[in-house]
Amino acid sequence: MAHALGNIIRPDPITPTHPVAVIVPVYRGLDMTRACILAAMPGILAVPNARLVAINDASPEPGMQAMLAALAAQWPDVLTVLENTVNQGFVASVNRGLTYYPDHDVVFLNSDVVVPKNWLQRLVNEAYLRDDIGTVTPLSNNATICSFPYFMQDNAPVLGLDVDAIDAAFRQGALPCIEAPTGVGSCMYVRRACLDAIGPLNEDKFGRGYGEENDLCQRALKHGWRNSLSPNLYVYHQGGVSFSNEKEALTAKAGRVMDQLHPNYHADIHAFIAKDPLRTARLQRHIRLLAITNLPKILHVSHALGGGVAQHIDELALHFCNQAAHILITPHEHLGAVSVTLGTDAGANRLVFRIPKDYPALVDLLTATGVNAVHIHHTAGLRPEVLSLADTLGVTQLITVHDFSLLETVLGPLDQVPPSAPEEGLNRPFQELARRSDCIIFPSNATKRPFAYAFGLDPAKLVVAPHIEAAGKLNQPPAPFVERPAYRIGVLGALGRGKGADRLDQISTRARRLGLDLSFDLIGYAYKSLPAVTVSGPYPSQALPSLIAQHNLDAIFFPAQAPETYNYTLSRALESGLPIIAPGFGAFPERLSGRKNTLLFDPLMSADALISLIEAFLDTMATGKAVVAPFFEGDESQPDFYARDYLPLVSRSMRAVDNQPVTMPRLNAFKILGGTNDRSKTWRDFAVLALWRLYMSPAMRWVNYLVPYSVRRSIKRALSRAPMHDLIKGAA
Repeated sequence: MAHALGNIIRPDPITPTHPVAVIVPVYRGLDMTRACILAAMPGILAVPNARLVAINDASPEPGMQAMLAALAAQWPDVLTVLENTVNQGFVASVNRGLTYYPDHDVVFLNSDVVVPKNWLQRLVNEAYLRDDIGTVTPLSNNATICSFPYFMQDNAPVLGLDVDAIDAAFRQGALPCIEAPTGVGSCMYVRRACLDAIGPLNEDKFGRGYGEENDLCQRALKHGWRNSLSPNLYVYHQGGVSFSNEKEALTAKAGRVMDQLHPNYHADIHAFIAKDPLRTARLQRHIRLLAITNLPKILHVSHALGGGVAQHIDELALHFCNQAAHILITPHEHLGAVSVTLGTDAGANRLVFRIPKDYPALVDLLTATGVNAVHIHHTAGLRPEVLSLADTLGVTQLITVHDFSLLETVLGPLDQVPPSAPEEGLNRPFQELARRSDCIIFPSNATKRPFAYAFGLDPAKLVVAPHIEAAGKLNQPPAPFVERPAYRIGVLGALGRGKGADRLDQISTRARRLGLDLSFDLIGYAYKSLPAVTVSGPYPSQALPSLIAQHNLDAIFFPAQAPETYNYTLSRALESGLPIIAPGFGAFPERLSGRKNTLLFDPLMSADALISLIEAFLDTMATGKAVVAPFFEGDESQPDFYARDYLPLVSRSMRAVDNQPVTMPRLNAFKILGGTNDRSKTWRDFAVLALWRLYMSPAMRWVNYLVPYSVRRSIKRALSRAPMHDLIKGAA
């Protein structure tokens, strides 16, 4: 009998037919194995006639057998330890456990899994929801199609919480189980009736491990059994303890074997991933977890354009990852719709709300999660209703000013606001937003001054606080300058007009015409062609430090023609230790204050004058003399603001956590998308999809045997960094 994979399993409970035995194969990780067994035992003792058998597969770790024996002595009637005299591998060890308890249902439990309270009885209940359920797999932080909170990821535990704290969100309100092509063997219940029909794990084909549970689940399907994924239990899985050095090879081999035994398996898995039928359940559990967790919940409001704003939000979320929950709201596709993600991770599902129609539902969602602070980072593309969420929710509001464009005027060359600005009113909506805010954060003094003047802001609300970064790396002294016959000047990032593409074009073209010993490399790209510049193209932000090193640069040049509030590429330049050439406006003077091997130039000077200044700068350093940037005066910054004041500020509106069930938003009424990679596709994405379709064709499976996995992965990453499941999902 064939079942529709991805469908909800309709309960029709039956009485359990067999007692249950938990099988724990053991090889490495003494402390983790002890934690696994100690966590599992209370749940086992609570189920009549339940047993645990630990199989020591000739562990190389001293003390492993003694530790297992000591635990068995605590529960001699329940916990049995078997020892393999020679290493037999994961699959053979599990099968030994199956043979030891031939009349029991079983739970395959990896030794690096920690289970919560009352876990076993809940699995038993799920296994007997229908008479044709063969396997049950709970959700986990690291369980591919059963991963929580983010699909197909190895997740850190949400907010750093322990397994019982996270599972508390799974214990209330049963959600529908989902039928899948496979379970996940790190923690998987298998009914004895199913095992009697299909046999044990396949030792001959899967040897040391990986893929054996996929094969078992596929055999179960072919015999009319269902593989159930349950959103009603959460377990913690550390992952990779036994196979950390062999995982890639074992995974590749398992894939080939599965192709031979079950030709439709990979296509079914990718179809299941594209459908992602657990997404609503994951969101419901995540919302519930936030609701019952006594930590601040911050709603970050921003545009959807990435860049430095997105980087700052990511850094805040990472810095306070275990001290506050972070929710992100950004415009979606067009004015009037927004997407909300629980967390800032690229893999987070996005809930789409159309404003104003869905505004009440948006408020319900944020109320259910317990949002107690709204941190506005940008207003572009957002309706007034979204910018009034703090008032609607009755919570603290903060603003970080990332962009001078909010002034809605052109600054003078020395960051001057036109004298008539306060009378003209500038950006009245922003002025009102600032008036309603509890705190306005500026990443630099140069940002604060024009805003404070133009809008007449309350000085008591204003804070100058540099973005969160590793200050030690930014403050390291420059490396000694090396004299060369010719110098290579680097420029970083994506250059539009404001970032200085036109100035770079003028400087580089003029230097080439004059035959100077200066060449320019743009690590990034520009809005226009730059004939006299070597352009490397787009890059992931984390790769910039290594790219700077690879280009063998002698100095880094910032050709900006508009002031910047902070500039993250300047941070990477500071970390490199190279000489820096930058205009004397915006955040540059204060961030480069007193730095050696640093030139600040007049932003109004001509191309010829700037070239002469750069040559003199390089010549001076070549003689061993230091060129020091002027010291910045009037610094009002509070470098310890985020460490000292941010959490108390966002916690002002916290309310006592109510552990009673909350009214859950009707998530099925709204569009739920994949992660932020679920976007408009490029030709590179389509190339990856075309290659994937070829690979999925049975006639092309020989590629899997001839081309190593590492090579296939490199090709895929060179074409697209988007997760494969997002590309497949978008094409489905």
